[in-house]
Amino acid sequence: MKTLIILDHPSYDLSVVNRRWVDEVRKYPDDFALHNLQSSYPRSSIDAANEHSLIDNAAAVVLQFPIFWYNCPPMMKAWIDTVFSPGWAYAGGRHLEGKPMALAVTCGGAQADYTPDGANAHTIEEFLCPFVQAVKRVHADFKGIYTFYGAHPADGSKPNVTELAASARNYVDFLHSLTGKAPAAVSEQLQK
Repeated sequence: MKTLIILDHPSYDLSVVNRRWVDEVRKYPDDFALHNLQSSYPRSSIDAANEHSLIDNAAAVVLQFPIFWYNCPPMMKAWIDTVFSPGWAYAGGRHLEGKPMALAVTCGGAQADYTPDGANAHTIEEFLCPFVQAVKRVHADFKGIYTFYGAHPADGSKPNVTELAASARNYVDFLHSLTGKAPAAVSEQLQK
């Protein structure tokens, strides 16, 4: 079973960080399955049965998105509303019970902006509290938040290439930690 990454980015073609993360994740096709909501549902009509099947067959689930006006992009919200349904996720359904789940988010602003004294007056954890509570409400095993700050530096520059590469490698490590599974390449080397 693979870790399923549910990706929503309304401007994916313009993304720097999310695209770099995806490029790194694609190096491990035996470990991760990417599911891009924008390309899967161009008309925004989410197929709950298909999404339920993907989740049922995943070792873990990660919701990856850029912070979008202190929230997730609209399609990710629609996905949560559709997929976390009564009878399947709660209220008689327990498909997500014990399933490792995490969030992976990118923030345009600097980390200092996401502090009580910063420009946004709150931490990223505070902004994401409703997502964490939703994961807990469906009895999934919340594993944390992986965050990249400074995706759109205030000076208009691009994120530092070295920091971006390190973030992508660390993201893969974070993803592997969700299930305790060693990367496929490492497992193969250990078996030799």
